[in-house]
Amino acid sequence: MAAEFENPRRRRLTGLLPVAVGVVLAILAGAGLYVLLTDTGTTSARAAADTAADLEPVIELYEALTSDAVDPPDTDELVEGAIEGMLDQVDDDYATYFAEEDFTEFNDSLDGTFSGVGLMLEQPPNEPPVIISVLEGTPAARAGIEEGEQIVEVDGEDVASDPLESIVAKVKGEAGTTVTLSLAGGDKGRRTLEITRAEFDLPLVDSELIDGDIGYVRLLQFANNSGQRVRREVDELLADGARGIVLDLRANPGGLLDEAVSVASVFIEDGEIVAVEERGGQRESLSAVDDAFEDVPLAMLIDENSASASEIVAGAIQDAGRGALVGETTFGKGSVQTIARFSDGSGAKFTTARYFTPSGDSIEGVGVEPEVEVVISDDDRPTGLDDDPQVSAAISEVNARIAADG
Repeated sequence: MAAEFENPRRRRLTGLLPVAVGVVLAILAGAGLYVLLTDTGTTSARAAADTAADLEPVIELYEALTSDAVDPPDTDELVEGAIEGMLDQVDDDYATYFAEEDFTEFNDSLDGTFSGVGLMLEQPPNEPPVIISVLEGTPAARAGIEEGEQIVEVDGEDVASDPLESIVAKVKGEAGTTVTLSLAGGDKGRRTLEITRAEFDLPLVDSELIDGDIGYVRLLQFANNSGQRVRREVDELLADGARGIVLDLRANPGGLLDEAVSVASVFIEDGEIVAVEERGGQRESLSAVDDAFEDVPLAMLIDENSASASEIVAGAIQDAGRGALVGETTFGKGSVQTIARFSDGSGAKFTTARYFTPSGDSIEGVGVEPEVEVVISDDDRPTGLDDDPQVSAAISEVNARIAADG
């Protein structure tokens, strides 16, 4: 991933800031559309001089503290504190500083590579996080962790009432290190497991034939080559006899903007997919690319945890009348953040633009509403596709479209 930072072009990203316990599919404060810069850019000589003058008090304070403070400060912490202080002064809920390690982890996640134990978690209100999926071939799977179990302690520390972000920070770590998880709520009762973390690739796309002749495709994140992978899975399902497709973007936190366009283009032949409006009102339209399976009946599954890139695809599908949206209203994140890399390998993000659906609507704070609303309560969570009411509704929509096409 480091080589990509040496490329001078910008990489646009959309979605939640991924955090790796393996994978944590949760709505964090980092939700949004991202533009990743390989550096902080260049400025004119005049602008640079003005900036230097503005920063003189900061430099003077830094020099005074490092030379005269009775308790010598850590210089790295001083710099980090100055950066965080500036971001705190911006009227921007999504302005955040990333230390070097966190910034590197973010970029690795965009290739679908994670270091952790291999769990997908959700955190119901006022409850410990629940394991909703254990990825095959990961340390968690080898340790025998099961869906439905709850993480109540990490390395002996009670985390039952901690926010998910805090629990993630305790569980994640470098490959080869260990973490001790205390679990409860499953068929095996309360138990404690020591797990060695590992690096692994997230299985971004999963597919199968359901209900006899309906192709089901689930996309977990918009990482590199997601569009190609979805296209390949759809092609193979159709070759195996699928007459329609259910695309599942539930709990998909987003990812690369280009991949959002690429995934939408699997089903939309022509036209705008999304518009991005920058400071000053400058707007860029991103249109469909490549050939599409435009005649294949389609339903798309969404929920309140479908964010950013997922919402871009949902908005494009809806505005094009290409397929039925089934499930729950999406997260509602329509602003754009820039992530800038600094010379020391750290970085920061802040809001720089907004994006709009092809019809011109902003989904900020609103989300994308499904045509067919099917709400699943926390007390009635399905155990698989067979007893999932949202999947059943999506299949019905696809079958109706198949029948209408004759």
